[in-house]
Amino acid sequence: MEIGRLSLWLQPEPPAADRLDALIARLAAVHATAAFVSHLTVLADLGRQPDDDVLAGLTRLAESLEPVRVSFGETRCEHPWHRSLYLAAVPGPALRQVFQTARRTFEVPGDPVFEPHLSLQYSQLPVADKFRLAAGAGLRLPLTVRFDRISLWQTAGPDARRWRLVAERRLG
Repeated sequence: MEIGRLSLWLQPEPPAADRLDALIARLAAVHATAAFVSHLTVLADLGRQPDDDVLAGLTRLAESLEPVRVSFGETRCEHPWHRSLYLAAVPGPALRQVFQTARRTFEVPGDPVFEPHLSLQYSQLPVADKFRLAAGAGLRLPLTVRFDRISLWQTAGPDARRWRLVAERRLG
């Protein structure tokens, strides 16, 4: 099995997670794409593999953060697979703090871009089809979601069916 990247995600609390997961599954079924767990990517690639230090870092990070409310103002579609169809997050101070604290905790080199969003579908569909999906998604925006967990995922390649949860911690 390809190990792939180690990604850090915020995950929404129920019942928002249940509703978002159901929407993601419905969109996946319509276009025969992979369903995945609703999430907001904090760091797409830690540049490391899971080990005791990374797991300890996840625990420290979770203990240092409180649950965060994130507002999503619009649905967007783009050509890149990883930004195919998504809810664009309003990057408020609390969300930016999560990102900065995670960068420090995991000593991520360079200056990674933070474009917070919640993906609804990963696909190579034409943008026109993505816009039709977005229009039919039935989401009322703006939408505010509370994220109460942070998790590490092995994201091996573009097939979300192969992604695996490594560890998850509650915030606070």
